[in-house]
Amino acid sequence: MAQDEQTDVNPPRSGRTRAPGQAARADTALGAPVARRNVGEVVSDHIRQLVFDGELREGERVPQREIAGALGVSSIPVREALVALAREGVVTIEPSRGAFVNRLDSEVATEQFYVFGRIYGLATRRATERATQEVVDELNEIAKEIAAVRDPDELLRLSMRFQWLILQAGGSKRLQALFDPLSRIVPGNFYVTIPGSAEATQRGVAEMAAAISSRRAEAAEYACWRLIDEIGELVALRLREREEG
Repeated sequence: MAQDEQTDVNPPRSGRTRAPGQAARADTALGAPVARRNVGEVVSDHIRQLVFDGELREGERVPQREIAGALGVSSIPVREALVALAREGVVTIEPSRGAFVNRLDSEVATEQFYVFGRIYGLATRRATERATQEVVDELNEIAKEIAAVRDPDELLRLSMRFQWLILQAGGSKRLQALFDPLSRIVPGNFYVTIPGSAEATQRGVAEMAAAISSRRAEAAEYACWRLIDEIGELVALRLREREEG
């Protein structure tokens, strides 16, 4: 199966706890239908979900055949997904042995969001200094929409648009390359998975947009830091609850 092959993955929906190879929530990631997504992305997001939910834990070997069978794909996109996940630090590949899950707990989440926030903050500072007025106006319009939206899928779309504009205006290609994998710690729709994240985003984006609009670069960067640090704490709390449960 070629890397750019498309797939229709329609896993059964169930409220039951699932085995590591059983498909679940692989039908959406970042709000996009599976039929429009690369099959490798579907597999990667499915494995991320299993790790985030604690169904694949630190040190466990990723059951490649089970995952391929559950998603109805060949072994090739599973191996490709694992290579991508190894670059993100989700798994470690050991030659002739397989892929093994790396630790994901509240400490790791806090660490990752701290780094993510500083990269995003740097892009925000630069965007504040460099963005055209047209881009600033668009960021303000998106911030207003984010403040009013209630649908989590629409909030996700708007938030991604807000981030993309900032990265385009203030991030080099290398900075953008660092940003992408750090943003994937929580699979699926972030605002559904992490309670309180929607409200934090609405507050934080409003503060960022106000600082960008008035060209206060340092204030915009700090507002970004505060938002991502708060989000990181919410994710860490979710993981602590998982650990205690």
